[in-house]
Amino acid sequence: MATTTTITLANSTTEDQEAIDSAPPGLDIHKFFRISPPQKNVSDDPFINNNAQTTKNGQVLDLANGSGAYGAAWSDTSAGNYIDIRKDQTVSAWLYFGAATNNELLNGQGMALVLQNDPRGYNAMGAGYQGLGVYGYDKATTSYYYFTEGSPVVANRDYIASTAVKNSMALEFDSQINDVLSTRDEAPIQLLYKSGDLSNLYKGTYYYTLNGYDTKDTANRIPIPSTYPSNSSFGASGGYGHIAVTYPGLATSYALLPIGASNQSNSAWKGFTTAASIIHSGAKSAQLVDAGTDDNPIYWHHVTFTWKHAQDDKSAQIKYAFNDKYLDGTINNDSSTLSGYPRVDQTVDVDPSVFGSIKDNKLYWGFTGANGSSKGVYSKLVVFESIPALVHADAKTNITDNTLDKVITDDSTDKSIAHGDKLTINYDINYDTENSRVDWNNIAAEIDLPSNINYDSDSNGNIAAINYKNSLNGNTKTEYISGTNLTSQTLKFKLAENLGKVSNTAYTSANISINGTAENTTDHDIDVPEEPAKFSGENQISTTSTPEFTVAYQKNWLLTFKNPAPINIVYNDANENLNLPTHLSYDKNHHFKAEDPIRYDISVGNKTYTTSTQANSTDTSAIGTIPLRSIIGNDFWNIFKEKTTQKITVTATDKDDIKSNTVTYTVNVLQNKFLNVNASKDLDFQDVNYLSTNEYLKRKNGFSVSVTSLRNPWKLSVSTSEIKKGNVNFNGILVYKKKDGTVYDLTSEEVPIAENDVVSDQLVTTVISKDWTDNTGPLLKQTGISEAGKYSGTVTWYVTNSI
Repeated sequence: MATTTTITLANSTTEDQEAIDSAPPGLDIHKFFRISPPQKNVSDDPFINNNAQTTKNGQVLDLANGSGAYGAAWSDTSAGNYIDIRKDQTVSAWLYFGAATNNELLNGQGMALVLQNDPRGYNAMGAGYQGLGVYGYDKATTSYYYFTEGSPVVANRDYIASTAVKNSMALEFDSQINDVLSTRDEAPIQLLYKSGDLSNLYKGTYYYTLNGYDTKDTANRIPIPSTYPSNSSFGASGGYGHIAVTYPGLATSYALLPIGASNQSNSAWKGFTTAASIIHSGAKSAQLVDAGTDDNPIYWHHVTFTWKHAQDDKSAQIKYAFNDKYLDGTINNDSSTLSGYPRVDQTVDVDPSVFGSIKDNKLYWGFTGANGSSKGVYSKLVVFESIPALVHADAKTNITDNTLDKVITDDSTDKSIAHGDKLTINYDINYDTENSRVDWNNIAAEIDLPSNINYDSDSNGNIAAINYKNSLNGNTKTEYISGTNLTSQTLKFKLAENLGKVSNTAYTSANISINGTAENTTDHDIDVPEEPAKFSGENQISTTSTPEFTVAYQKNWLLTFKNPAPINIVYNDANENLNLPTHLSYDKNHHFKAEDPIRYDISVGNKTYTTSTQANSTDTSAIGTIPLRSIIGNDFWNIFKEKTTQKITVTATDKDDIKSNTVTYTVNVLQNKFLNVNASKDLDFQDVNYLSTNEYLKRKNGFSVSVTSLRNPWKLSVSTSEIKKGNVNFNGILVYKKKDGTVYDLTSEEVPIAENDVVSDQLVTTVISKDWTDNTGPLLKQTGISEAGKYSGTVTWYVTNSI
């Protein structure tokens, strides 16, 4: 059984043109750069052309178009375009390497952002192919004699450095790995053939490049000089490319390393056993090529490059951010993965002495680039957004929520606003008076405004106000922008004033403010994405974007707190937590979420407390508790004193700041324990005549004795004093007669008459007298005839804890 495979070559011409058509606006390259033919130092250097050109009305630089093409464009110092090594300088540009994601050879080789002080100036040029137009030519030759190639020779590092851009430093964007340890990379590329003798056409020399500049020194054979930045090593890797700092003009940057054993045995390698590699500093893998879809290709990659000048005895630095914003101008802060459009940031310490003696502290700068040898290889394109120190200006954005009195930026943790909040969108443009050399003129603004905001025009129909300020002389001015400039959320206008320091009429900053009202009438929160803003002048393009934010949906529901029933607690009970029951409910069928925070504001005993809990409900009502004792802490029993009634007021607030009605808890503080006996004041017995012979005299009605207890078992006893009329004793005694007929003399001892061993948490009153009959209970027993008159005595009732 057989199968066939169809090979499809990339249509680079079509996709190159699509990339050019979709390129972001850029500065006019002709005004600020020169493309000049290279001036060579050696006669056998095959890289004698400069293939760079411009397209799209001079806004796109095409460094290499077609197989093996290479080129360079250098800053025109006569137009004020140069790097002042004494100052911080920033370059902002868009780069295109190609669109192949499954064949790196179609994207190769790459390009470099170069700072140089080469004596050749505009005519400086390095090698093509892996040389990226800036590195030296790794000349490798073989002798040819009558159909036989042999005697392979590789140039030493001094020769290679002599053919590079001298006195230079490069930030390379390498989209093809050139590693001679691997069999997947290209074999030597034949560059030219020179006949050695016109009389003998079968004798001559072949010239090659060996494609080894990314080869790693896996055996650490060659030490890295101490003058190189930290994190330096020979070679680099990266599935979709890498970025690194290099010193192209130094011989110490190059070294000859062994090629892989499988390559040495491959006839395509002509017998070469070593190939040149170059030192890469601070190398990082990067997504240099298109990672989009067929419907949404990602052609352009933004880079912000900053030269940080040496000061305070610290090294100079190169800082860069790659993929730091999207084509629409919005900021990209995602550096989490190499898939998609990952941001890459790096800082590398550098040695300015690599530039040699710099006249007037001015360096040339520009881009170089080169293509690989593959058929269908993509072009290497650049769009310039800012030129160092001609104008250095930045744009920043924030949103002020005037209702909630907060400012939202990219760094804010709280980015939530509410429906109906009054907002101000602020765009702050600041001109750097220290590092800029010319004014920023003819600034055109194109602002995509965030959605879910109704933008308010004033009474004169103005949608925005621009407040200019000059920090050098204090001048200010306000300009208003008509609402007629707003179309479908896009506001376009031209600033009436320039920013700068050269003209006395210019200003150094402009604040553009646009007012609006947040809108969300749905039943869910809406996440509003960032929106770009671009400020374009003839010598500077600055971009920014609004921060992402969330508009919470309209909060027009009510939160009801159900009034609670009274609560009894026992004073000083160690187990008492006083958990206040809560019952909250929403109207309009609004639902809680289980994790929703509920804040309770509590007032009790002239003190206030705040606590939070979760709703733990997905319904329209939520039931919970407030552990008040743990909230109050050690002061609890000082507030809830024994035998008092305390009022506690509580208000609930949900996550959307909806407040409930205030409810009042009534808390009765009971005694911890209680035991008491209560008896009628008088115990009266029946009247008898003088000659009465009844043994027992009965009680008159109305006498009662009871015991009230709380958490107390008890025992009740009774005794009596003598019964007298003046000094005359009554002939008889007070006794206590039980149901079983047992009679106790109460004058001789305390007599126990009742008890209860049951402990109750409730206050219980036991009426002892309710079980007495006429013939039981306290009775008066006669022992003889007593003199007529009224006799009295004292009865004492004793109740004690029976434990």
